[in-house]
Amino acid sequence: MKRASTSVFGLGILLLLTVAAMKPVNGFSCLVAKVSLLQCLSFLNSIADIPSTSCCNAVSNVRASAPTKPELREACLCLTAAVAQFSKLEKDRAIQ
Repeated sequence: MKRASTSVFGLGILLLLTVAAMKPVNGFSCLVAKVSLLQCLSFLNSIADIPSTSCCNAVSNVRASAPTKPELREACLCLTAAVAQFSKLEKDRAIQ
């Protein structure tokens, strides 16, 4: 009986560690962020004078998808790399 309870306890600890190490389902996704922020290209390229409502919503959603410091770092790296792919983006507008 003692052996069975030890095995169950060990299995429980293993399960707990596995769950703790899993990334949240709705965490930051670089691809999703880049696709979402395509809504902002006309503003960032100075085609539109103000960002659209869909752009503002996309920025809010991307920000909400990175609530932790590691996710914020991942978002920063992702979006910095994405900006480098577009030569005509107005950096001042991106800061806004």
